[in-house]
Amino acid sequence: MSMSSDSNIDESMDPHWNNEGLLPAIAQDANSGEVLMLAWMNAEALSLSLKERRAVYWSRSRGTLWRKGETSGSVQELVDIRLDCDGDTLLLKVNQRGSGACHTGRPTCFFYEPLGDSWVLEREKI
Repeated sequence: MSMSSDSNIDESMDPHWNNEGLLPAIAQDANSGEVLMLAWMNAEALSLSLKERRAVYWSRSRGTLWRKGETSGSVQELVDIRLDCDGDTLLLKVNQRGSGACHTGRPTCFFYEPLGDSWVLEREKI
């Protein structure tokens, strides 16, 4: 590994897969910057995402590859992908197509906010 002009940064980095062979993958809207969802990728999902230019994840619950939007039509077209400085998290910038990123039909999976000791559905923005 060679170092860049910044002596604390390597010129290249390989993904550091967890014990299950996975990395968290954050999907972010390429235009607005809004965080849409977090899913998991294994090496095959990452390779297919790069090849197909669309988000392909690993479903931990089903134990299989999951092409986002395959059944819902809510496809994530891959615009850009980055590996973080520790090599343990991916950031996908995507164009979200269809009804939204969340399986609930919402644009984002992050719609609960803290209220006292609870997490509640976000209030309408005025």
